[in-house]
Amino acid sequence: MTVALKILPLFLVLSFQGCNLWDYLKPPSREPALPQGSRTEARELLYSYLNSRVVGESTENLRAYLTEEAWNDYRSGNLTLQSGNSKEFVGYKILDETDLSGGRYAFTTVMQGVDRVRPQAENTTEDLIVSFSNDEYRVSSARLLQTTTIRTVGEDLIWVGAGSEGKESEVKIFNLQDFPPRMAPIGGTNEQEFGVGRNGYSTVVLNPEGQRAAFGTSGTHGAMAVLTWEGKIPAPGRVKLIPLDLFYGGRVKLLSFSPDSKYLATEIASPAGTDRVEIYRSDQRNKLNFQLEQAFPIEQYHISFQHWEVNSKSILLRVTSGPEQTGVEEKLGTWRINIQTGEREKVIGD
Repeated sequence: MTVALKILPLFLVLSFQGCNLWDYLKPPSREPALPQGSRTEARELLYSYLNSRVVGESTENLRAYLTEEAWNDYRSGNLTLQSGNSKEFVGYKILDETDLSGGRYAFTTVMQGVDRVRPQAENTTEDLIVSFSNDEYRVSSARLLQTTTIRTVGEDLIWVGAGSEGKESEVKIFNLQDFPPRMAPIGGTNEQEFGVGRNGYSTVVLNPEGQRAAFGTSGTHGAMAVLTWEGKIPAPGRVKLIPLDLFYGGRVKLLSFSPDSKYLATEIASPAGTDRVEIYRSDQRNKLNFQLEQAFPIEQYHISFQHWEVNSKSILLRVTSGPEQTGVEEKLGTWRINIQTGEREKVIGD
């Protein structure tokens, strides 16, 4: 009875003020939490940024992905933002990712670069942070973690690894004279073997994880092979050679592993004076047949490599007219090839 008498005056006061007892007793509402973004959306922004670097977007367009701090990180000189001169990015991959606090997401990425003039490859591993602020995602920090290089010294392929502090280690992984002297093109018989061009290397590339390398040879009949090893640093004498193909009268101009390293895109200078692209399994002597020669005859069209898509299920190729300019206009442009089905889809006109 005493308790009821104590509550009643409070109830009467609140009633006269237009309030009920529950409104008075319930805890105050909290301010709504600011949105922190999501790692999925941050990853999509990063894919767009990395892809823009591979396809050669302008400095202005690339800078739009970066905060001022990240822009200064690239200007410091340790990182390469875009292709330039003879260096070209041929692929990228996100190796690791994690959530940070305050709408920030950390990604470990690798950019695969090659030199078009001299046979050399370089993988650059970067630590990138994507931040969500003012309803947008941008790369807010960029830091070099390590570089891995394959360079040629005469007939030798040299693996070079360097951390962020610049300390290098070198391993000779292959000598050109260890390549079989004769080889048949895929589809040929033993009676159709030809001497392998071993005058030098035409190009070289590393896979995203840096545990495989592919190279082409120069000479009358260029050839192509893959080198594999265990661990991050190859052990001398324990590198495995997998010869893939020989190109009668041709040579390899450019190579690019798919992001999952299962496939190898090969841009070839053909005897007809046109560039062609073939796709191989990277672990065996197996060329995928997409009937590109039927669709784009070798005498009429150039086919050049553009880039892999991130799921490794598709590749983009560019088709242009050959030396005689006899290509049909409807066939010119950028095509997406489904690796699993072979289906072709034109995505950009000439």
